[in-house]
Amino acid sequence: MMNYIYTECSDENLLALIGGQQDEQAFEALYNRYFKVLFNFAYSKVNDRFPAQEIVQEVFVSLWQQRDGQQIECCRSFLFTIIKRKIISFYRKEYTRQHHYDQWGTEQHVVSDPADQVTLTADLQSRYEQGLDLLSPKCQEVFVMSRQGFSNKQIGVELAISEKTVEQHITKALRILRAHLKEHLISAVLLFPFL
Repeated sequence: MMNYIYTECSDENLLALIGGQQDEQAFEALYNRYFKVLFNFAYSKVNDRFPAQEIVQEVFVSLWQQRDGQQIECCRSFLFTIIKRKIISFYRKEYTRQHHYDQWGTEQHVVSDPADQVTLTADLQSRYEQGLDLLSPKCQEVFVMSRQGFSNKQIGVELAISEKTVEQHITKALRILRAHLKEHLISAVLLFPFL
């Protein structure tokens, strides 16, 4: 059970204990003091309990991680400033996720006609093979073997190279192929999920 002294401390005293002495009980007292009000605020903005709870957790993680680095004059306004930033960040991520999802939906709609899908698949296959030709012979050999189900260890043994070298070849191949297929990336991911 938490020491009674902590529950009687001011916010600023708790912050001083957290920052100066890395006091976990002071941090817990501050957490218990503000969790509900911060959660209610976040929930009112995002209208979903799970993200609201995650946002509040991130606020306290930030507070703990920055405990040594700054002087905080008003704890309440500091916490609300952080939570507002986290909510804005949440909406930016949601917007980006929704944008990609919408793009994917558009791409799916575009290729819903079987004849179009065959054409797109043939075009992508051709682009993929052109991309493979951009790789050095050894890099291409390693990459193709990895896509045929060989483990990095098996490829290393077969080609007399280290597993680390195998990993480097695969990483390089993926980087080159992604760049080469970038204008078709959504379709490419559907057809070649290893990219």
